[in-house]
Amino acid sequence: MEYETRPIKITALEVNTENPRFEMVANQREAIAVMIEDQKNKLVKLAQDIVENGLNPSDLVIVTPHEKHNGKFGVLEGNRRVTAIKLLSNNNLIPEKHKALLNKFRQLSSEFKRNPVKLVTCVIFSDVDEANKWIKLKHTGANDGIGTVTWDAQQKARFEERYEGKSTYALQIIDFLKKDKEIDEGIKKTLQAIPSSSLQRLLADPDVRDVIGIMIEDGRVVTSRPPSEIRKPLLKIVSDLARDDFTVKEIYYKDDRLNYLETFKLKDLPDNSITTPKWEVITPNPPKEAQKKRAKSRPLSVSRNTVIPKSCIIHINAPRINKIYRELKDLDLKYFVNAAAITFRVFVELSVDNFVESNNIKVTINEKLSNKISKVIDYMKSEKILTRDELKPINTAISSPNSIFSINTFNAYVHNKHFHPMDSDLKTTWDNIEPFMLALWDSK
Repeated sequence: MEYETRPIKITALEVNTENPRFEMVANQREAIAVMIEDQKNKLVKLAQDIVENGLNPSDLVIVTPHEKHNGKFGVLEGNRRVTAIKLLSNNNLIPEKHKALLNKFRQLSSEFKRNPVKLVTCVIFSDVDEANKWIKLKHTGANDGIGTVTWDAQQKARFEERYEGKSTYALQIIDFLKKDKEIDEGIKKTLQAIPSSSLQRLLADPDVRDVIGIMIEDGRVVTSRPPSEIRKPLLKIVSDLARDDFTVKEIYYKDDRLNYLETFKLKDLPDNSITTPKWEVITPNPPKEAQKKRAKSRPLSVSRNTVIPKSCIIHINAPRINKIYRELKDLDLKYFVNAAAITFRVFVELSVDNFVESNNIKVTINEKLSNKISKVIDYMKSEKILTRDELKPINTAISSPNSIFSINTFNAYVHNKHFHPMDSDLKTTWDNIEPFMLALWDSK
């Protein structure tokens, strides 16, 4: 094998007219034009990186002596880098039809000229076939371990954590699950195959985090739930991501992720009444003791624009009522506060009616909503479905003449053109009665 390594002037390097990236062309200008057409803005990104950081010293350009012109060299590997440098040196090589690209290179060129790349360190092979053997090995994958074995998403994340101080939410969660002694070894083996980019997409969504029971503080995943509780939703997620038929399309957009959350069953959700002091999931010593506290109403989110938080999950087996529930998670109170107020009232009444019917609670045909709720409250107390404290917010609501459950208020929403529902009142009402609504559908 004959080769040598030395710097060569950029003016002596010729872009490959037989570059496997595209069809053969006749000359240098055509080769550069086709490269521009093929790479477009990627060339700008590459040029910017060269301006800021120079050429990668661990990845040298491979050339061979030109067959016809002494002192010239044909580029076999590194054509994109050489093209980017040539365009930085001479913007006139960019066809006029690529005006946006031309303008970007002109901006970069002014900085490039302060510290131009005039010499490129190259590996010179006298035998083209010998050079092509190494080039093929570089571009055709692992080749049973002979070639470059590309990092998967988790390996890339670990590198960034160890050497750049970055740690993705996904990697922190994967490490937590691997260290969790309560998780089956078979499940732990599947964690390596989990697409961490998909897990990261889920964990970056605040509504998903709210369901899981985790928070992000300074890039660290923290929680006030014990491991036993956050383990439930996390096992559901990794199990789904490990499915052969799973695709990122299922969680790609916000609506997709909200639909995905609706697939969580009661057993997949943490008990939010069980709390611990706040801890980082990457800690080697997670808290062992958990304290069960009286359930508190959900704090009002200033950024929430819907009656029901998008992260709230209720499994409703009545199709029409389920559609109303979904609408209340979508209706933007900034624009549809009147529609939301009436829909909210309807949702509560239909939910109560369903509970009354399912549990054979006696009510009259035209009984007021507040009376029906009162009878449901008594039933829940007697059956110990909810405690007196948990039922206090709904009890207070039905006793207030200004409550959404008051028939006078509801009639005013519908008939009084001067009576405007307040979005904050609607959200606060939901936050207070959420335990009651969850209990109506056995979702507590």
